[in-house]
Amino acid sequence: MSEPTQPTTLPPTGPTDQRLWPIATVMATGIFATTFVQIQGLGYLPINHLLEKMGLDSNQAASFFMWTTLPWTLKGFAGLLVDGLPIFGSRRKLYLLVSAFTGSLLWLVMSLYPNNYSLLLASSVLMSLALVLGGTASGGLLVEAGHRFGATGRLSSVRVFAQNMGAALGGWLGGLIADKMVGQSLGWTSAAALPPLICLFLFALLLLKEKPVTGQSRPKDFLLSIQRQLKNTLRWSLLPPALVIFFIQVVPTFRSSSFYQYQTKVLHYNDSQLGWLSLLGYGGALLSSGVYAWWCRRVSLRNSLFAGVGVIALSALPYLNYPSDMPHAIAVEVIGTFLLYLGYLPFFDLAVRSTPKGSEALGYSLMLSSWNLGLMLGIKTGPKLYEGVLHQNMNQLVWINALVTLAGAALILILPASLVGGKEGKHIPQEETPLARSGLAE
Repeated sequence: MSEPTQPTTLPPTGPTDQRLWPIATVMATGIFATTFVQIQGLGYLPINHLLEKMGLDSNQAASFFMWTTLPWTLKGFAGLLVDGLPIFGSRRKLYLLVSAFTGSLLWLVMSLYPNNYSLLLASSVLMSLALVLGGTASGGLLVEAGHRFGATGRLSSVRVFAQNMGAALGGWLGGLIADKMVGQSLGWTSAAALPPLICLFLFALLLLKEKPVTGQSRPKDFLLSIQRQLKNTLRWSLLPPALVIFFIQVVPTFRSSSFYQYQTKVLHYNDSQLGWLSLLGYGGALLSSGVYAWWCRRVSLRNSLFAGVGVIALSALPYLNYPSDMPHAIAVEVIGTFLLYLGYLPFFDLAVRSTPKGSEALGYSLMLSSWNLGLMLGIKTGPKLYEGVLHQNMNQLVWINALVTLAGAALILILPASLVGGKEGKHIPQEETPLARSGLAE
């Protein structure tokens, strides 16, 4: 009998549990763990301390962190891999298990051989690659569950909560470890990194259930799957939401290196004070997740986006005439960060709703890439204005940030009603794509 031209596959796969909480638990743990244990998170200050003890100057240390950051620019490729190449029939679970196991192993390697620069760099880069896969698979779970249970807003709130919690605790704990480091050891840093990775491994193993994908054992099947993933994702209908998300971040921002210089050189805050301000500011961001989880079920996404633009603009105003004393600065950071992330949440919701079925990890990664691209430009143009035409006038940069942000309201008008016209769970479902109907995707 001749070989069939199309692979034999099962119906669409994905988590088979009819309950939301197990999937949400694994997703949130994945986002928290892959944020908390990052080299740029928990490891940033301890490794900076270690590199300084090695005799590396700031330029050499910057090169080290540049290489460890590079894998995070490959999230689109990771999404293509996670959606298009199942591991033993699994498109989510085994990627999470591999990410958690590999990350744990690499942290142990770094703790055992911290003085070997080449091994430290290689382990750090591989660590970032492993975490990118875990974070991308977690994003795929978020989109799948969001569409399936009509919970795009609530799960986006959980995601932002987990990410902010991971960033806040990772940076804070990393600072404590770096401050107490004796000699050249990453033992305590590794010990702090292992618990969330172990939790991710166990939760994914015990809570996540998938139907296996079959019929993709040949290279031809994989290439066909990749082709369909790209065709499903690279569509003109994704351009308007990507443009809106891009604009919100490309606005010249004061929340960048210019504000750090303003706080340290003009207001004379030290790094320890800035660490506490950052931690408490993230505490405000955590509160915003609960507010949006309540809000998204009562207001259409379009109205939430309009409100989000206004709230993001409003979040800049507390930073006018930034105080030089800690109590008032804490109040500014808590209020400003709370408003900022409350305004951001509808746009994360938009990213989930916009992602096409069948390409959850790839589509969501690409939508967030538009966010990251805008952020890269925004944090560059803000300091350039501050140092140039504004002559280091921070208040003027704050006003520019707020007023230009308001222009984003006009872009919301181009979003289709089928995407943003309804409340969470009440919007018009996405049209079933050919890929979502095929056996090669969910």
